[in-house]
Amino acid sequence: MQIEDDEILQGFVEESLEHLADIENDLLAIEEGGANIDEDLVNKVFRAAHSIKGGAGFMGLTVIQELSHHTENVLGMIRSKKLVPTPEIINVLLLASDQLRGMIEDVQNSNEVDISSHLGPLIDIAEGKFEQPDEAAASPEPMPEPEAPQEQPDKKEETAGGNATQPEPPEPEVTSEPAPEVKPEVKPAAVPVQTKQAALQTAVSDTAKAAAPKTDTSIRVHVSLLDSLMTLAGELVLSRNQLLQTIGSDDFRNAEAVGQRIDLITSELQEAIMLTRMQPIGNVFNKFPRVVRDLAKKLGKKMDLTIVGKDVELDKTIIESINDPLTHLVRNSVDHGIESPEERKRIGKTESGVVILKAYHEAGQVVIEISDDGKGLDGDALAASAVNKGLLTHEQTQVMSDKEKLNLIFLPGFSTAKSITDVSGRGVGMDVVKTNLDKLGGNLDIISEVGQGTTISIKLPLTLAIIPCQIIMTGGERYAIPQVNLEELLRIPARQVKNRVERVGNAEVVRLRGNLLPLIRLADVIGAERTYYDKNEGVYKKDRRQNISDRRGKESPAFYKDKERQAAVKQVEQRSSSDRRLSADSALNIVVVSTGAMKYGLIVDRLQDSEEIVIKPLGRHLQQCKGYAGATIMGDGRIALILDVSNLARMAHLTSLDGTDRANEIAVAAEEAMRVQKDKQALLTFKSSNEEHFAVPLNQVERIEKIKRSDIEDLGGKRVMQYRGGSLSLICVDDVAMVQPIADQDDLLVIVFNIARHSIGLLAIGPIDAIEVTVDVDDVTLKQQGIMGSSIISGHTTMLVNVFEMVQSLFPEWFEGQESYSFDEDAGVKPPTILIAEDSNFFRNQVKGYMTEAGYEVIESEDGQEAWELLQEHVDDISLVLTDIEMPRMNGFELTSKIRNDPRCSHLVIIALTTLAGEEDVAKGKSVGVNEYHIKLDKERLMASVHDYIKKLH
Repeated sequence: MQIEDDEILQGFVEESLEHLADIENDLLAIEEGGANIDEDLVNKVFRAAHSIKGGAGFMGLTVIQELSHHTENVLGMIRSKKLVPTPEIINVLLLASDQLRGMIEDVQNSNEVDISSHLGPLIDIAEGKFEQPDEAAASPEPMPEPEAPQEQPDKKEETAGGNATQPEPPEPEVTSEPAPEVKPEVKPAAVPVQTKQAALQTAVSDTAKAAAPKTDTSIRVHVSLLDSLMTLAGELVLSRNQLLQTIGSDDFRNAEAVGQRIDLITSELQEAIMLTRMQPIGNVFNKFPRVVRDLAKKLGKKMDLTIVGKDVELDKTIIESINDPLTHLVRNSVDHGIESPEERKRIGKTESGVVILKAYHEAGQVVIEISDDGKGLDGDALAASAVNKGLLTHEQTQVMSDKEKLNLIFLPGFSTAKSITDVSGRGVGMDVVKTNLDKLGGNLDIISEVGQGTTISIKLPLTLAIIPCQIIMTGGERYAIPQVNLEELLRIPARQVKNRVERVGNAEVVRLRGNLLPLIRLADVIGAERTYYDKNEGVYKKDRRQNISDRRGKESPAFYKDKERQAAVKQVEQRSSSDRRLSADSALNIVVVSTGAMKYGLIVDRLQDSEEIVIKPLGRHLQQCKGYAGATIMGDGRIALILDVSNLARMAHLTSLDGTDRANEIAVAAEEAMRVQKDKQALLTFKSSNEEHFAVPLNQVERIEKIKRSDIEDLGGKRVMQYRGGSLSLICVDDVAMVQPIADQDDLLVIVFNIARHSIGLLAIGPIDAIEVTVDVDDVTLKQQGIMGSSIISGHTTMLVNVFEMVQSLFPEWFEGQESYSFDEDAGVKPPTILIAEDSNFFRNQVKGYMTEAGYEVIESEDGQEAWELLQEHVDDISLVLTDIEMPRMNGFELTSKIRNDPRCSHLVIIALTTLAGEEDVAKGKSVGVNEYHIKLDKERLMASVHDYIKKLH
């Protein structure tokens, strides 16, 4: 075929492919409508076939013209309602459209293609001779196809690690015989119905295999984006001219300004160019209705496919690369995940299985989820299969978490095809899927419940051309870690390494916010020499230490006995400041990275800046180095390798510690230690009578004076004593509470407090002691006016005195001038709302009482996570947050950080409540955004602070 004008031919190809772009989904929609024909939709498909026929005739493409002509005839009959579009008829049209697309993509050889297998059914349909199977024939015969994969497990396992661009289909061919050639003149009676159906099903299978679109060499770009690129290019040229002039004039200040301008324009130009490569993920998703329909029909299953997020955009390279992995996952869901209609009906599910394909943005990445409501994955069955295949030992599976067992399906060669469990066949080729996604910088995660279904989540970067990375140094060389894998940066001072780094078996871990994080040294994994800087000699030396913490094989400090812990601490304190293990240069720099379900800490020598880098492929001599994903050229011209955090974990034989007995043992011990430390109260204990014990918060005490009973005077019905040139009012616990009167003895103590800007003395007797203890407060048994509760301290039931309440009862006139929040309820003015986050019932009730007594509305929560959820619901109502520091699920620091990072509530006042406010905690709280610290039981100072902030807000 000679065609002189290649441009006209290329125009025909592009226009025809546009017509065919949506024809598959349109035909499926027509099939779904059945006899209720959507004329507009049929007209759209008819016009597409008509346009292709006309263009092909003009270009002399006779085979394309003939096939599109007969396709047009059938569509014309549907349009005129002479023909009802049954699934069998739509099958014929779908296969014809697939053939048209293939010929148009290879237009130069299209006139040599044999299309007789498509023309026969089309002509039969147009002439009313097409024999459709009856109900019995239409439903699949007892089909052995779903069992076929079990007959060839070895073959599939051998190909599991093979070509990543063609994943193994989960079902075999229906027939290996070629479809019989059908001539237009052959009478349909001579062709058995079964033969035609077999031919169609064979074609369907072939079509599914060839569903992957070709890589496009052209791309559509919106005109406004091109205009923006032209504008930015013009500005870049102007800035270049300014820079050249400035260099000649030696004007460094102007050069700096021009450099900043070029930096800004380059960033905008980079962003605009990246936008030209963005494509909707619907380009991939749109093929799956056909894939699911054909596969479900072949397997005798009923399927509903829901697609969400077609408009989400990804880089063109990623769009082209995810086609095969997604196809494999969707086909697995249909073939192996969804049960047969009979089985689903038997277990109480609807006959139609549901597969949901969803895409959405999350934290600068795109997440793709493939969910089904089928059998789910049985982790124990997967582990048993791995043991049977020799991939793992039974002992290894015993310490694996449920998550790790599910991730076994990604092992090379792993398959349960010979198993008769509910997960039969699921896992074949999944290592290929994971390998392909790893190459794209993607993470893959599985959530599954037996009998309920499976959700596979894929996290992908928006682009692969230019990515942000964290630059680090190890062994004197720079490396780049993609920020998509970066969770956080952690620095442990040298003096804290021994206590922060623990050992679980032979692995070293660090506890990070209640979770165990496995640690590996980057230098050890990549084979670089570990060094340290000797500041005395000013040179780098080889680091011969075997353990990260250099703890000589000792256990976690969580298991030390008190005396052992004190001795260890004392030994550390006595070390010389010149000890390298305590030098600031020996601090651990840890990069916390994640890959799928795995999170671990990578120990590096130094942390440097974050940079946007251009990815370059590795040379052949480095392609066997599995720890690297690529390379980049830094600003100084030197090369930095890009680390593959997923392969680094494999090279280090790293597994998650979650769920192991040893990890749980350490977690329980550490949580108990944290709870004990958190609940410690600084108290002053004393007696009022010889039998009863009392305590007050130590932070409220101003002074303690020793007096004689003769120093007490009764004036105006009140006890007073001379104190610092004035008179000090004296009270006893029994003045308010129903307790025994103060002991009748000559030597007394006066505990001085400052309440409501007045000094007040509480009479007591010894012994008196200042202690820090863990108290479990009973706020029911002995609670009364002046007594907030009781606790067992040093073997005695001790009553906790509420001095503020006592003074308020005895000297109400002292509080008349103090502020309390008032509001005009009749005018519709609501009182301010205060959110309290406190896990201790006692302290939460105490603080809540303070607030409600002052007229405030209160929303209470038992931990930071619940407080955050309540804040989301009432973000417009809450005026101030009171939070404890140590709480389960989410502590006060984490809650404060989330509030400060949310524009809707970042303005809120946050007051931290604590029992023992150390300088380190106060500094950390200020750094994350805490406004003030207050002792929980210091009602006066707390309320004064709350009133002050509320007054400023209102």
